Amino acid sequence: MDKQNNNHEFEYQRLEKVLDIIEKKQNALKEQSSKVKEDVVELRKTFWDDITVNMDEMDDIIETQESIKQQSNILAQKERHYGKNYQRMNQLERLKNQPYFGRIDFQEEGSEDIEQIYIGTSSLMDEEEKDFLIYDWRAPISGIYYDYAPGPVEYRSQEETVHGEMSLKRQFMIRNGKMKGIFDTSVTIIDEMLQESLSQAADTQMKSIVSTIQQEQNAVIRHRGSKVLVVQGAAGSGKTSAALQRIAYLLYHHRTNLTANQVLLLSPNDLFTSYVANVLPELGEEPVNQQTFHQFVSNGTDKALHVDSPFTQIEKLMRLEEKEQQTQLEAIQHFSSTAFMEDINQHLEKLNRTNLTFRSIRFRNELLIDKKEIENYFASLEKDMRLPNKMEQLRNWLLQRIREIQKEEIKKDWVLDQIQLLSKDDYMKAYHEAESEQEESSIQDEEKVLREKIIRKTFAPLQKMIRQNRFVNTFKMYMDLIAELNGNDAIQRYKVEAIRLLRKKQIPWELATAYNFFKGEIIGHEVTRPVHLIVIDEAQDYTPFQFAYLKHLYPYASFTLLGDVNQAIYSYASKENPIQEKISHEDSTERIVLTKSYRSTKQISDFTSYFSPSDEPVEPFNRSGVLPEVIRLTKSISEKDALLYKIEEKQQEGYETIAIIAKTAAGCDDIYRKLHKEVDIKQINEDSKTYQKGIVVVPVYLAKGIEFDAVILADASDEVYSYAADRYLLYTACTRAMHDLTILFSNEMSPFLSKIPNEKYRYSTIVER
Repeated sequence: MDKQNNNHEFEYQRLEKVLDIIEKKQNALKEQSSKVKEDVVELRKTFWDDITVNMDEMDDIIETQESIKQQSNILAQKERHYGKNYQRMNQLERLKNQPYFGRIDFQEEGSEDIEQIYIGTSSLMDEEEKDFLIYDWRAPISGIYYDYAPGPVEYRSQEETVHGEMSLKRQFMIRNGKMKGIFDTSVTIIDEMLQESLSQAADTQMKSIVSTIQQEQNAVIRHRGSKVLVVQGAAGSGKTSAALQRIAYLLYHHRTNLTANQVLLLSPNDLFTSYVANVLPELGEEPVNQQTFHQFVSNGTDKALHVDSPFTQIEKLMRLEEKEQQTQLEAIQHFSSTAFMEDINQHLEKLNRTNLTFRSIRFRNELLIDKKEIENYFASLEKDMRLPNKMEQLRNWLLQRIREIQKEEIKKDWVLDQIQLLSKDDYMKAYHEAESEQEESSIQDEEKVLREKIIRKTFAPLQKMIRQNRFVNTFKMYMDLIAELNGNDAIQRYKVEAIRLLRKKQIPWELATAYNFFKGEIIGHEVTRPVHLIVIDEAQDYTPFQFAYLKHLYPYASFTLLGDVNQAIYSYASKENPIQEKISHEDSTERIVLTKSYRSTKQISDFTSYFSPSDEPVEPFNRSGVLPEVIRLTKSISEKDALLYKIEEKQQEGYETIAIIAKTAAGCDDIYRKLHKEVDIKQINEDSKTYQKGIVVVPVYLAKGIEFDAVILADASDEVYSYAADRYLLYTACTRAMHDLTILFSNEMSPFLSKIPNEKYRYSTIVER
């Protein structure tokens, strides 16, 4: 390798060359896309001009259909070509801003050549010189950039493990196509680059981290082998970012058998869904199927039912006294367990041996098929047959009965009455339809066609109802199951309230997944698309039942579970490590622990470590900032004035995202009412889809996964955060802060804060100004 290729002047010249090639490619693509677009527009305008339509004979009809199909294929091919060009144009535009961020010089074992590998978000080739100018960060050889210091290295290609020597690792800071810094290093990401990235203001959308991926994050991204990957990550450890890069990595390496619509990403709330939505498109990948688990469950539940959200559940629990809360939690934990799934399976076996609860089928207010008749047919089926198979036979039998009934109904006078109400167009269609069947149509022929039309139309909803299994009353049977369950006093007390809600067509969150499982085991589970990869964020808040349900629906899917035991704010979670415990029965499970936290300053991380709920280690990144401030409110100043004072102070310090975090939605409502006329403030609630820069007030359970420049915890008094479960909420709230944390309290501070050494925070009192 020429030594001048190692100097910085060479790097500036090479950047200019790469940018010039990118611009040439863009111009060529623009010209090509313009021509393809013209072709598409012209094809659409003249689509029928090039097709000979002849419907006289069957051969002519087939020829016409083939002609239409051929023309459609040509149009679709042109449109796909235009779409791919558009996608590549977007990739090139991103490369213009930052073509690459790293370089490694690699000599393969047994070779005399040293390769210069430049790494960026997507690949770029110089066709004239047949030379790769940029390697995609997901390429196998790019992995050594993240995992090794200069010296002996290895990477795994598709066929084998390749060994060699890395003689140089270089990092570039390129912004808007301009070289801002060049660093030679022995580690993955040097402090200058990471500090520059982490010191920036919080954004309203998560960005990709390909240029600052750490070695432990790279292990998550490139992990292969096990069916279940569990990632326990400290707050701000980048576990969500790493998981999104992992999706992009797997889509890149498995393009032939994994597509974006075969990936299911489950987010904790709609706000978080919006927050991370831009990462995959930024990496040049299509968005995947992303939804909350509440949406996932609600989509599988009867439309007439209302499914309480997990936020409704946590709000209800937070309103209870501690003893009553514990009693409620004991019952919730039972209905969230795999033991309850076993209860359901045993109940289903009993129903299969005895009978289900059916609804009679009525038509025009008349009884067509009595539920007793349906019960008798069900009872006549083989006892050992699985319930879904029995239901399929039952559906077919009912549809056949309906067809027989239609033959009788078509002769009745009510059909003739309906014919009188048809439009002129309907009569004309019937005339032509009758004429096409016979050379000369009669009035009787037209009436027959019209009668058939009326029968098809009026019976269609009934047939749809049968195909959708609405003749079986799964919800009534589920209520019976709940009512019949035995258990301790906590479960018996819970059942009374649960039945009351169920009768109002309202399903508590902890019973919703179980209902979908119960219903699916009877009528068959509706899986609308194949899912090969499921990524679950905030997995510590999922119940054992919910995990088991997902595995039951998608037995061949791989799972990536992300979570932090310190942020298990939903109190039904296991007291042990919930992520590890819930999948411990899996043979093919691997666990990666991300201990380093990059979000908060060292001062904030040190402060929160004193009330971290678990013993999981947290290693703060060495980014310095101000000590957290703990403020006791005196009687001479109101909460409103204190909040306004701190908001003004944080704005003057230049913070762009300031979050006031309260424990409950009611607390947020109260703060918003006090402040919205004084300052431009937005309220985040369960229905919020996005948030903008500025000042927001948000309940702690909706702030999960989001980060803010400055956080003001509205009330950390002992009466607000005192129960054992409150420790998780307090920790989650405080770890949302990137640069600045302020905690307000009245009277006495939370016992979780009182044991923190005085030197770890600034203590002050706000008095009237």
